[in-house]
Amino acid sequence: MSAAEPTPNRPPRNRYGWIVFFVLVLTASIGVMVFMIWFNLSIQLKPEQFDTAWKHWQEKGPKDYDMLYTEKTNPDDKTITFAVKVRGNKVHEALMDGRPLQQTEEQRDDPRIFRSMDAQFRAIQTFMDMDAKPGAPKVYVTAIFDAETGGLRRYIRRVMGSQQRVEIVVKEFVRR
Repeated sequence: MSAAEPTPNRPPRNRYGWIVFFVLVLTASIGVMVFMIWFNLSIQLKPEQFDTAWKHWQEKGPKDYDMLYTEKTNPDDKTITFAVKVRGNKVHEALMDGRPLQQTEEQRDDPRIFRSMDAQFRAIQTFMDMDAKPGAPKVYVTAIFDAETGGLRRYIRRVMGSQQRVEIVVKEFVRR
């Protein structure tokens, strides 16, 4: 190029590209937020789902089974492992971390001591009743039930704004 030739005109720069970028980022963020809220609400345990699973368990659940599950009640607590043998719908043996659970005279009428699947359903029902009371704190509750038997596979209940948490995971379930 010589000094006599004019310089070619450049097209004007788009000075609003950064605005488009941030509008796209904001739109994507809002979309992800809406999806996460919808997803979390959709996986929460509803009373109808619980009732259906419990009825299914009562109809199709085996009367004889061995179950191994873990229970963790708070984030800082250790995980407790339970091994339960049920025969004829009655707990035949229950071990907590390998040690037998013994029923005392005060616990004679307390079905929770033996930790059967029916006891798990009763415990969940108790939590649901507590959570439904007016003024009860908000909770996040999810559960996964077996499609064939209706039995519990995983249950998580967390009280919002606190460290209270219960997690039950059925590791093994064997029909006998």
